[in-house]
Amino acid sequence: MDEQLPLTGVKIVDLSTYAAVPAAARILADWGANVIKVESFKGDSWRRYGEIAQVPCTEDENPCWDVNNSNKRSISLNLRTEKGMEILHRLLADADVFMTNYRMTALRAMSLTWKVLHQTYPRLIWGHLSGYGNKGPEAERPGFDIAAFWARSGLMQDYGQPGMAPLTPFHAVGDMTTGSIMAGGLCAALYKQARTGKGDKVEISLLGTASWLTGFPAVAAQKAYGNVYPRKRNEQPSPVCIPYECADGEWLELCIMDYERYYPALCHILDLDTLIDDERFNTFAAVQCHAGEFIDLVQRAFLKKKRADWGPVLTAADIVYDNVGHFRDITENQQAWANGNLYERHFNNGRSAVLPNTPITFEEARRPASPAPLLGEHSREILREYEYTDEEIEEYIARGIVRDHAET
Repeated sequence: MDEQLPLTGVKIVDLSTYAAVPAAARILADWGANVIKVESFKGDSWRRYGEIAQVPCTEDENPCWDVNNSNKRSISLNLRTEKGMEILHRLLADADVFMTNYRMTALRAMSLTWKVLHQTYPRLIWGHLSGYGNKGPEAERPGFDIAAFWARSGLMQDYGQPGMAPLTPFHAVGDMTTGSIMAGGLCAALYKQARTGKGDKVEISLLGTASWLTGFPAVAAQKAYGNVYPRKRNEQPSPVCIPYECADGEWLELCIMDYERYYPALCHILDLDTLIDDERFNTFAAVQCHAGEFIDLVQRAFLKKKRADWGPVLTAADIVYDNVGHFRDITENQQAWANGNLYERHFNNGRSAVLPNTPITFEEARRPASPAPLLGEHSREILREYEYTDEEIEEYIARGIVRDHAET
């Protein structure tokens, strides 16, 4: 099956921690790449993220680790030793991609910058993710997604309600988004590499991704246009692109982009036919001036039925909507299951959990998600592939240069 995947034959060295770059590497691994995850003896800190997410993070059951690290192999090296760095360079010598989120200070100290590696390995692609970008006064700042993506961009503050505390988002949404975009950038560089034989520098930051994703509200809120956020629910730019509560206390989200086309149908569905010719509401320009009144009328109408009763009539009128769900709903979503977005992971301890697949599929194959590697699980296997002898491997393990999971 792997021979049918688009990145079969691509070799990637993943020297990264936490969530964003590992997410990018997971995507590339799912697309067929041979991803070698290089870890310190302590291991990637994300192995212990389950403590924060309040799910297991043991060797027998570590679902958060699986999400970003399935379909990879792990080698554990002491890069503070000369021999450990020598092994890393042996991996880099025939790799197609080196990807990392180490800070530039650390990369300079280890001589793993783009400039150095490009001189040594001209065809190697160098991919780097940072919190705030590698230029400017904040280039050296560390940045997790809660800070550099959510807080700095306005997402945390301006998606809330005026006078309320900022949102408290779950970790790694910004990481997963940034990693997904990074995967695309690395594939573009691989295309160039295939055409020219030359590597390229691929850089991305959490702040840069947030700037792109918030492009439309950022345009609207800039001084030139003067829109002020956060806004109350009845002050939103479109009263038919907001959530409404139903009789059972559940909410649905309307998403009507062509207002004047669907306005009569919406009025009819809500038993508000008397409003169809009401000049306060029957054009988009007019309803923006009377949004509060319209929202009150529509909200009262939605409160007359349960959410499940509204779905069929909205669908029949071709009005886009969706249920406002909860995180817990995703793993039971039959549409997601039907499209292969989810799979059941069976752990060694006999338990199981539902985990997400990476979202892109191809016509001929999907690489099944293998368990994410234990720390140093493949150290011996990888070293043998690079023609280290068993005697050398045993020596490196004994000297604290290589960590093998079997020895821990």
